[in-house]
Amino acid sequence: MRFSVILAALAVSLAFLTPALADSQSDIDRCNFVGELSKADGGIAACDRVISDSKVTAQTRAAALSSRCGWRWAKKDPDHALSDCNEAIRLNSANAAAFLNRGNVFLAKSDFEHAFADFNAALRLDPKNAWAYATRGNLYKNQGEFNRALADLNESIKLDPNYSLAFFSRGDLYRSRGDYARAMADLNESLRLDPNYALGYFTRARLSYTLGNNPAAIEDFGKAIKLDPEDATAHFNRGVAFYVVGGRIPDAVADFKKAAELNPKDAYAAIWRDLAERRNNAPSHLAEAVKQLDMTVWPAPVIRHLLGELNAEQTFGAAFDTDPNTKQGQTCEANFYSGELALIKKNKKEAQRLLKLATNECPPSFVESTAAIAEFIALK
Repeated sequence: MRFSVILAALAVSLAFLTPALADSQSDIDRCNFVGELSKADGGIAACDRVISDSKVTAQTRAAALSSRCGWRWAKKDPDHALSDCNEAIRLNSANAAAFLNRGNVFLAKSDFEHAFADFNAALRLDPKNAWAYATRGNLYKNQGEFNRALADLNESIKLDPNYSLAFFSRGDLYRSRGDYARAMADLNESLRLDPNYALGYFTRARLSYTLGNNPAAIEDFGKAIKLDPEDATAHFNRGVAFYVVGGRIPDAVADFKKAAELNPKDAYAAIWRDLAERRNNAPSHLAEAVKQLDMTVWPAPVIRHLLGELNAEQTFGAAFDTDPNTKQGQTCEANFYSGELALIKKNKKEAQRLLKLATNECPPSFVESTAAIAEFIALK
């Protein structure tokens, strides 16, 4: 399973609106975009009132449009957000926050070229803007430009040592490069600065799981779920950690069931739920789950193997792909899940063979990698 970082967390506006009239101050305060989704509806309504006030200055209206752009972007309304940011920049082309917000809108529309241009413009207007460095650094990170990403995130932290999201992004950057010690240090600092960030706990939990520290992973996944109970991915990953740690199979079944309920089209939640249910001597729900899965793409061969339609050799053959990275990932999964099925069927020798292959094939970022290592060691 793959993991990916949420860019939305990095958009913060630096613009504090300047009121034209003292009466407008409360609306101006509520309009100002601070990136908290729970305040979006109230923020947009306040911005509407400021923008429609004929007495405010063009600069104040531009700042309100920039903030409304940010709020609309946070609510996943990029088209209306883009219109607001364009008008804000037309009225005041010196507003760095408007370029920052528009850059994030372009990201939401997968327009990376214009996003880079806007982040660069924001930094030209405000070269000490820690938020802009962090946002551009995160974009560099997702484009695979490690050195540029690290430089921007370092600069962001230098400018604002209390900016938790910059530490989070740098920690995730280190994690992606296999520098786990630095990754853990940055994720710890990020959560110290902001102990209510669900994605921070999730990412640190994934790192703990990769390092084989399943108790720590389970604890952090639990914190992420407490903050965001509807996150199917967090339930799935905690289920894997429960499955691997030993003696927690009923807990694993519960988490996989919840993950499948939240995302019934997730083939991996269905696969792991089936494995956990079989290991828990409970009835399998895989045949029922298949009705909502796309059985024309990977990991459909794995599911067919679990249903008894394919054997291990056929599943391995189906893992072939002309792209070497795809082939490696699918081969990893074919061996791991075939090994788990052999283990459930009490064929220890075959399970050892397949799980050993999985430990050699699986990329470290795959949940199957750590699980294969733990299962293989337990069989010795």
